[in-house]
Amino acid sequence: MLATALAYTFGMGLATAALVVWIFVWIVVAVRVLRRTDLGAGGKIVWLLVILLLPVVGLFVYFLWDAARPRAA
Repeated sequence: MLATALAYTFGMGLATAALVVWIFVWIVVAVRVLRRTDLGAGGKIVWLLVILLLPVVGLFVYFLWDAARPRAA
């Protein structure tokens, strides 16, 4: 019984940690989107909706798209 209780607690703790990390990553990306000067208000809203409504795919696509963007010197 103790092993079952410990396994359940570890699983819940792991899920909670994953959720906290996921929320942190989403907030970081949302702030990066909002601080971009090359996007208008519509573009920012679209990106925020994409990363909110399609969490895994949206963040992955944003990171790839942002990495491919040339940096200003």
